[in-house]
Amino acid sequence: MKRRIITLFLVMATLFTFFSAGASAAERDSISVNGHASAEVSPDMATLYGGLEKRAATAAQAREELARDMAAFKRVLLLQMIPDQDIRTVHYSLQPEFVYEKNKRRLTGYVARAEYSVKIKDLEKLSPVIDRSVDCNLLISRVEFGLNNRSLFENRLLDEAVSNARSKAAVVARAGGRTLGYLIRADLGTVTGATRSLNRNMMMAKMADGAAMESAPTELDPGVINVEANVSLEFALE
Repeated sequence: MKRRIITLFLVMATLFTFFSAGASAAERDSISVNGHASAEVSPDMATLYGGLEKRAATAAQAREELARDMAAFKRVLLLQMIPDQDIRTVHYSLQPEFVYEKNKRRLTGYVARAEYSVKIKDLEKLSPVIDRSVDCNLLISRVEFGLNNRSLFENRLLDEAVSNARSKAAVVARAGGRTLGYLIRADLGTVTGATRSLNRNMMMAKMADGAAMESAPTELDPGVINVEANVSLEFALE
């Protein structure tokens, strides 16, 4: 009985050593590398985020006054050749407002709100859209700069990151006297930094600067967008 146990133990130990060696050999027959690419690009479009708000003694009056501002805002956008599909109402609400006095709630009126996102594909239109929208009582929360052909740019950057990873892997393979084989695994990750935002405080500062000069248009500097792509690849070694 003892001999059988000892024999079984030796067989299991041998198999464990064999498979461990095989796994180590498999690990040595591949290489994992990370690739990176980055670029600075000038934005060519913007998305404006803002809202309209009206308060009144009755819900019907608040709704009516907001509807007038919404119609005026829509006319401004259409006159600037912003198409319907680039104008989105992202939120609408009509709610009562209360104040608390001596632990009692008292109705003070109603507030109606509409929030928008407007895609402006031509940056030449951004300044007049902002100025004319403010005349319609639009409160601008932020402007986000971006790229019209974002997917094409991202694909180009990912291609550069893959090339970067392949070059690194080839260098390491040559150092070990090996050559680079087929691609085993690819994790393309994500492209980051494809937008740049100006928040409400930055917008107010820009508009205040413009207000110092009579009839001066709002001018925003879109700057550049820093875009990065990272990938993780595993290659076979030959």
